[in-house]
Amino acid sequence: MNIRCLPHLNDRAAWLAFCQREVSYCYTAQPEALVDFQTSYLLITLLEKRTRNGKQAVKYSIGSKTSMQPAWNFIKACDFNLQRMADGLNQVDFNGNVRDNSLLKAHTDLTVRKFFSKERSVISPSHIGQLMPVLAEPEFWDLHLCCRILANKQFSDLRTEQRALPDNSEFMVEFKDIPTPTTESILIAMIDKPEKWQINRHPNDSQRLIISRDNTPLYSLKAQYQPIKPRLTQRVPRWSLSRR
Repeated sequence: MNIRCLPHLNDRAAWLAFCQREVSYCYTAQPEALVDFQTSYLLITLLEKRTRNGKQAVKYSIGSKTSMQPAWNFIKACDFNLQRMADGLNQVDFNGNVRDNSLLKAHTDLTVRKFFSKERSVISPSHIGQLMPVLAEPEFWDLHLCCRILANKQFSDLRTEQRALPDNSEFMVEFKDIPTPTTESILIAMIDKPEKWQINRHPNDSQRLIISRDNTPLYSLKAQYQPIKPRLTQRVPRWSLSRR
């Protein structure tokens, strides 16, 4: 799934626009975080620059089982400033009484938890940059271009490859005994250890790209260059909040 990266969530207008989106789920650039407000809990995953593995990131859950209002009140108490929320949560002593912290003690119906994220695919936006669609065939292929193709599903005929046997004249043959992995798993592996991956054109088919790891061909695909039509639909909020 492509996740939008917003410049920030540090003012009221940005939060209202975020909550009116079809999916209230995004990365932010300042501070670097993944924000999820699709339930009655506000989930904030704080990402350090160059984070490759989301399991290393600290995640906070703020909210109530019964209503979204406590989480929204927390957002308002922080002046709609995600940076202030992150700074305040980082100062909370979770080994003691959480409500002793000035950021939280006024919210009697608020539950706050701190834990490590379980999503390996959560990656710092500054590490990979924006994975925008590729609109024209490039003269030369590199790993970032291939990541953009994968992230935007701009390909067809993805298949697993192996080197041909010594007595086979073909450079590549399809390896039918191993199922092709998901696009996400390939993309995560490439981002996790970019130095191990290589992208080349197929020597016998100019329309195909060969994806290799440690110079061993593993996958191939045909790239496509049609731009992705943006989804502009905004959702009607399923909840009613006091927005003053």
